[in-house]
Amino acid sequence: MNSTQMIDYPKLFSVRLDYSKALLKLSFQQQDLINQDDYSGLLDVLSKKQRLLEQLDQYKKQLPALWEKWKSDRDQMSAETRETCEQILSESEAVLAKLLHNEDTSTQCMVDRRDRTKQQILSLNQGEKVGEAYRDSLAPVTHRHLNIDQ
Repeated sequence: MNSTQMIDYPKLFSVRLDYSKALLKLSFQQQDLINQDDYSGLLDVLSKKQRLLEQLDQYKKQLPALWEKWKSDRDQMSAETRETCEQILSESEAVLAKLLHNEDTSTQCMVDRRDRTKQQILSLNQGEKVGEAYRDSLAPVTHRHLNIDQ
């Protein structure tokens, strides 16, 4: 039995594609939850993504040096099998590109929200300091009381 018969590349690449699609779906959910300010839901989605990434990592560990083996085996495959594999790999690349873009968008959205919140806090602190300054300068006048007993 040669090495191309030992590894079912279309099945292997399809499993990886399925993981990528599942991550993309979770990434879109993540973006929706960020837009809705639903941070408890966001934590749930992030934990699902983490579990999925751990499963993918375990799957990858089962076949070390896969890409080197694929490069050497693909020339020995039938044209149909090689084309199927390359189609799956191409689709995986497209899904991963969408995933990367969406993750970048989500990250930028969170950074923007953090910066806006920071600016609001700074603005509130400035307002509080201004209020304290006015209160301190007016304190002798506004805290004077008429003492009738004198």
